[in-house]
Amino acid sequence: MSEKFYSKIVMAINGEINSIHGAMYAIMMAKSYNLQLKFVYVIDSATIKYLGNNQVLIKSEQMEYAESLKKEGESFLQYAKELALSKGLEVETEIREGTVFKEIIKCAEEYEADLLILGGREKDPKNRFAKVNVFTARENEMLSNSKCPVLIVQKNNVEQQFREF
Repeated sequence: MSEKFYSKIVMAINGEINSIHGAMYAIMMAKSYNLQLKFVYVIDSATIKYLGNNQVLIKSEQMEYAESLKKEGESFLQYAKELALSKGLEVETEIREGTVFKEIIKCAEEYEADLLILGGREKDPKNRFAKVNVFTARENEMLSNSKCPVLIVQKNNVEQQFREF
């Protein structure tokens, strides 16, 4: 078999710690197996539009909120890019607007990704009854509609492993 099993990865970034841990894992995977990696952040314009239509936000607030999310996304993507560069890995980044799960799947398809990586959720040690294996609606949509395999990173000690990598 001369063709690589994976060659391109898309990692969805949203700024939460689980997504940063997923980014660290994706970087280690890409570096270890010589894979191309792209980070994507989606401005949830569908929710902004919904809030406007239901008069929760007026037009100027919608635009202000979208701009705030764009700046936030740029910051998260820059951080992920710096993490990758710290390990000697060049990556691509992209900001998209729309429905989050649809845009992430579309990004993976357009990039011709072999793998989509999402950050998992860590169990709250204070709440021993919390279920972490229950997916959000967005995660279910991505799992159901992705044309490539989806890896949900739920790994202890990712930060330590990343520092030592």
